[in-house]
Amino acid sequence: MGTPAFWDKKSSWISKMLMPLGVCYAWSVARRFKRAKPYQAPVPVICVGNISVGGTGKTPVCLALMKILKQEGFFFLNHGYKSKVKNVLVDVSTHTPFEVGDEAMMLAEMAPTVVDNHRARGAQLAVKCGAKGIIMDDGFQNPSLIKTLSFVVVDGKKGFANECVLPAGPLREPALRGLKRADAVIIVGEDTWGVQFYLQRYKVDLPVLTGRFVPNIETLAELRGKQVFAFAGLGNPNKFFDTLCEAGVEVVGTQSFPDHYFYTRFDIEEMKQKAGAIPLITTTKDAIKLSEELGRNVKVLSGEFIFDDPAELHAVLKEVLK
Repeated sequence: MGTPAFWDKKSSWISKMLMPLGVCYAWSVARRFKRAKPYQAPVPVICVGNISVGGTGKTPVCLALMKILKQEGFFFLNHGYKSKVKNVLVDVSTHTPFEVGDEAMMLAEMAPTVVDNHRARGAQLAVKCGAKGIIMDDGFQNPSLIKTLSFVVVDGKKGFANECVLPAGPLREPALRGLKRADAVIIVGEDTWGVQFYLQRYKVDLPVLTGRFVPNIETLAELRGKQVFAFAGLGNPNKFFDTLCEAGVEVVGTQSFPDHYFYTRFDIEEMKQKAGAIPLITTTKDAIKLSEELGRNVKVLSGEFIFDDPAELHAVLKEVLK
């Protein structure tokens, strides 16, 4: 369910043993870029990606950016993890998360969203449907579409972990190599890993934006001091559990599922048995995959990503919106 513990240990013998495979993985990513013939879309393309696998907070950041850019005619472009359809404009009234993916469904509730794992083709459809700009959720390591602006999202607690490439660590490519293609870094939450120090140490001259996920105040007020059983299927479920605890909610039990997990009746009934009279609570991303029947009596903690300094963000976006 979770990430390997040795990914957080720089001196782990397991990481050292797997480093040759990490070199091969990094080489394959670099080779992909060298061989690519990227498509240049006729509209600005903003990529919100990361260098580490797992939940860094890309989708909440995408939603925060769209609050600013929706009036400029921007569309979302999402690869649709395990989606059954490709190259479609999501229709929230007819499509389901099972068809287009959970993240795409969340995005489509805010703004027009195209689902396609072929980024260039997806961008073409978005423009055909009237997009004046594109926010691409993930795809930083995908060279098929030229990005006008690339944000690298980093979890402040995890940072770049042991700084090793898969499978020796969580990185999709060497951090410094990836950061050379970035236009700005977004640190999510408190920077306890030392991301800013890392950037200074290696003289990475990029704008650094910071922000945090702010849970719904009304929901927290209702739950503060009360007991809940929390479950989530995210890249990093502990972030959700920690958010509840930090807000004063008494989390008496947790259940983690793989990212993008689709829940069954058995899953929900099993957790209800464990929780007893204590209510279940989950995230918006998870709740969107629950049927009306399965989601009955399951509380949902919604929220949004808030930038600490909106002026800094606007300064970075200004180049795109000229």
